[in-house]
Amino acid sequence: MSAPAPAPPAAPGAPQEAPQRGAGLTLALLTAIATVQFFDRALTVVILEPIKREFALGDAQLGVLAGLSYAAAFALAGIPLGWLADRSHRRNLLAALLAVWSAMVALAGNAGHFATLIAARIGIGAMDAGGQPCSVSMIADLYPPQRRATAVAVFYVGVPLGMATGFMAGGLLAAHYGWRTALLVAAAPGLVLAALLLVLVREPVRGASEASAPAPAAQAPTLADTLGFIRGQRALLDLFAASVLVTAASSAMMSWIGSLLIRSHGLSLTEVGLVTAISMGGFGALGTLFFGLLADRLGRRDMAAQPRLMAMSALLIAVFGTAVCLWPGWLGAAIALALFAACVAGLNGPTYALTQTLVRVRMRGTSMSVLVVLLNLIGVGVGPTLAGLLSDFFAARFGADSVRWAMVVVLLACLPAVGLYWRAATTIRADIERAAHA
Repeated sequence: MSAPAPAPPAAPGAPQEAPQRGAGLTLALLTAIATVQFFDRALTVVILEPIKREFALGDAQLGVLAGLSYAAAFALAGIPLGWLADRSHRRNLLAALLAVWSAMVALAGNAGHFATLIAARIGIGAMDAGGQPCSVSMIADLYPPQRRATAVAVFYVGVPLGMATGFMAGGLLAAHYGWRTALLVAAAPGLVLAALLLVLVREPVRGASEASAPAPAAQAPTLADTLGFIRGQRALLDLFAASVLVTAASSAMMSWIGSLLIRSHGLSLTEVGLVTAISMGGFGALGTLFFGLLADRLGRRDMAAQPRLMAMSALLIAVFGTAVCLWPGWLGAAIALALFAACVAGLNGPTYALTQTLVRVRMRGTSMSVLVVLLNLIGVGVGPTLAGLLSDFFAARFGADSVRWAMVVVLLACLPAVGLYWRAATTIRADIERAAHA
């Protein structure tokens, strides 16, 4: 039985305060999908060593499996799938992507050769690339701007929850039943969620949550028109650039925190897993919700307050991240890591909500995909690599503590991000108005 159809859009100029009918159920399913997909990302990290032993792989091959194969496919598929989300039935597209994603995860679990594993990871990366543009675009049509950051934040709670359960539950599954069984277990929920999406959710009316909604049949702009419009939105460009810088710093921390805790504080692998799961999972989820709610509350008074809040968060990320690196004891470093993770995750709600508010209705999928591709290619691609190079450079002087100072240097990327977020506040009102009436 299908869920009731969403409420029709309000008449032009009428304010939208309440979410559309069925928004809560849709948001819950989309959040569950995000959780499942990020579970797989964490699980992949956990099972690298048993895969290495079974297939007699080198570290370079593991790097291609865990990083390059996924990231390249994600980057290549991201913008085309975002463009498709702007001109197709997003619910059906997301369900199809999720079903193929599950098949690719199951293929990885049954792989008999390294080449099959690589092919599966390419498929997983390509299918992942369309998930967020479809989901966030649907959320934007279900929740008005005054509630959008909170709704998007709820969706992104799936990231820390999926990562935490992937590290903990995925690790237990792999340890007791093998890495193949762990992947097959990870694949199954995607098929169930794809079916539930088709049965329980209807495609939201585009622009239904806006005060002045365009006709649902309005023609979607070309990709060139969309990219041209984005280039004209100064606040959006500042948000993109700041997000890339913060992601470079935070991804370096996420990638090297285990090495730092082991080398500088003498923690065991089990202790590292527990500290990172609590910090990034528990406090990451709390930070996501808290900052989303706060951003919406501030935005009801003045939307310029949202990028200013993000500027403060970027500054706190630099401060808490530096404390993680330089604190002499492991407990203080762990507390700082929890606060760092809360601030990093807290940026998700307002950032991705503004990628929707600052563009026209049928540009939202493309806007989202452009940001996600930039974050993965530049932020995630450059940050951890730069930290590794700097750690090797500092090794002669600092020894085992070289990774501490490497990450302190990379965290400096947050400082120009503070300025970019603050500058976005100066043009955001005019840019929102332009997007609403373009």
